[in-house]
Amino acid sequence: MDFLKQIILLLISPLTISVLLILMSYAFKRANYLNTGKKTLLMGVLVLMVCSQPWVANVLLYPLEYNSKRYHSSDLTRSDAIFVPACYYQTQYDLPEVSRWHECSIQRLIQAKIFSDELKIPIIVTGGSFLADKDVKYSEKAKQFLETLGVTPDKVISIPEGTDSLSEVEALKTRFGHITLVTITSATHQYRLAQILKNADISSEIFQVDFQSSGELNPFLSLPSILALERTRRAIYEYLAIVKYHVLEK
Repeated sequence: MDFLKQIILLLISPLTISVLLILMSYAFKRANYLNTGKKTLLMGVLVLMVCSQPWVANVLLYPLEYNSKRYHSSDLTRSDAIFVPACYYQTQYDLPEVSRWHECSIQRLIQAKIFSDELKIPIIVTGGSFLADKDVKYSEKAKQFLETLGVTPDKVISIPEGTDSLSEVEALKTRFGHITLVTITSATHQYRLAQILKNADISSEIFQVDFQSSGELNPFLSLPSILALERTRRAIYEYLAIVKYHVLEK
């Protein structure tokens, strides 16, 4: 499954699509389909130029990240606990502990600590054996990280189950049944996770972190950006994941 996901991530990358189109244009020219080759080359260059514009990435990410916004604990209603779904933790290589955490993990867990202090409610972390080292449970590492931030052990509930959003919510539902939550997740992930929680009959308000776009929709031109290409890929992946959930898993 991890290998298949990596293949999909590679194939939906605008850079990969552009390179494939350019290679196809060369093949068409070699086969004397000159007009088709020119059009394919133009398409490849156009994909690269358009998708490397930060404004295009902003437009694609906006419906995912800004369909609702909550920035302060005062925006939230009273809940039983704070739910933090898994992101990623690097188990390979000789790295300092803080460097093993992905940016989205750090932002989710730090925000959970802040809210736990303000709202006086526990934190629930999920995630099982989906890391490179299958002996490492994500939720246990997240629990340890929160404790280093000063959260007392009795305020952190670890559920070392789930390898994706759907299975994590299923594990949460099995453990607690009906519960009212504040869920902290990445802004691009909020819509899909909200649908999964709703369909599991779990009441939750979503608080977003790890924004990938500025929210600026007014058109502007800038130099091509590798970061914009990556953010465009991320938006495409999330839209496909939403379609997959509604078609196959809902």
